[in-house]
Amino acid sequence: MSIPSRFSHERGVALFLGLIMLLVLTVLGISSFQNSHMQERSAGNARLQSVAFEAAAAGATNAINFFNSQTETAPDQLCGSLGHVGWENPTDWVGQGSIGEATLRQRMYCLADEYPDADGGRPTRSQLFVLSRGEVSTGGQVVAQRDIEVRLDVGAVGTPGDGCGAICFPSCTPGGMNFPTSNAFQVDGNGGFAITGGCDAMTQAIDDAIRDNRIGNYDGGLGTTGPGSPWDTPANAELFRLNVLAAAQAAQAAGTCQTWCYSAGNVNMSGSNDFGTVADPQITYIQGDASFGGNISGAGIMFVNGSLSWNGTPDFQGLIVTLGGSFTIDGGGDGGDHGGSVVILNHPDGGVGEFGESYFNNNGGGNALYQYDCAALQAAQALMDEAGQGLWSPECSDAGSIWDESPTTTIIASWRENIGWREEFFGSGE
Repeated sequence: MSIPSRFSHERGVALFLGLIMLLVLTVLGISSFQNSHMQERSAGNARLQSVAFEAAAAGATNAINFFNSQTETAPDQLCGSLGHVGWENPTDWVGQGSIGEATLRQRMYCLADEYPDADGGRPTRSQLFVLSRGEVSTGGQVVAQRDIEVRLDVGAVGTPGDGCGAICFPSCTPGGMNFPTSNAFQVDGNGGFAITGGCDAMTQAIDDAIRDNRIGNYDGGLGTTGPGSPWDTPANAELFRLNVLAAAQAAQAAGTCQTWCYSAGNVNMSGSNDFGTVADPQITYIQGDASFGGNISGAGIMFVNGSLSWNGTPDFQGLIVTLGGSFTIDGGGDGGDHGGSVVILNHPDGGVGEFGESYFNNNGGGNALYQYDCAALQAAQALMDEAGQGLWSPECSDAGSIWDESPTTTIIASWRENIGWREEFFGSGE
């Protein structure tokens, strides 16, 4: 009769434990593989969504050209004009070819005014939309899709202006661009572009710096415009600077300024200080860099020959110019409310040479509204003498003329990523 030894029993236990460990390691390996595979698929899906978005964005920037090219097939060309009631159906999809790995399709539709003003303060008019859809397909199936909807508007042709939107980079040399990620930071072109660049390279650098999911914060979108005087050449910018400098020094000597009008050096100021009001605007000139915080407010022209930094809750109505090449929202980052236009240039000394790199830096929360305001700019222009007014003509074909005049030109009024809210009118769009 054989009796099992203690060693054979221990070998059985070791074999059992080994099998358990092998099972655990197998489960962990499968789990790790699945997790890695899911992460890889997630990254791939995000890339495809980005590719689809880039195609849709390209269509959005080309919305006006698309409208003009389709006027023969569109129901009519008066969408957006006074008293227009809209179209019953959208146009068919039009293929626009490939953009990278994605394809682009576009269509347009004209909706009746959803918010008519019974009191007559806002004339009833239809709204023209162009929908741009970027798609990525695999094996005949769409695997990624993004839509951007652009609202077009029509208005009277304005007089030639300085080519600037609410925030303006007239030069063609982009530097670092750091735009806020906060939903509280908004820029409104008030019928024109929200942000303008002096060439495609500048506009592209701005576009690259703005997060895809914040495109709706820039009412009017981005546009490349030929900068007008005085932002077209360093020589004209220098003439404008000298004119503003002389006006500020004269006002300072006459004692007609709130707080002050002229600083010969750098300025670092916070608190509740006023540099003009809407009822009584002024020209303010700073020879060096400027940093404003607290509850700084003003109206007219704020001209900084160096770099400009805002923190706290400053509020300014009119033209802000920084020739040091840098505009910074710093500290608390509230940024305040600005009505008019902000021009950011890197100006060479004495106006000799070329414009340098322009920077936009956000180091705070980015809680601010920048809105193009024609009336504030006209009030700023009126502060200058005849020579100064001849150098600078703000672009004032904004909402006032859009509502009142017959349609003679088309502009991009706003754009946003479409998340399906038009499906109640037109179904899924297929």
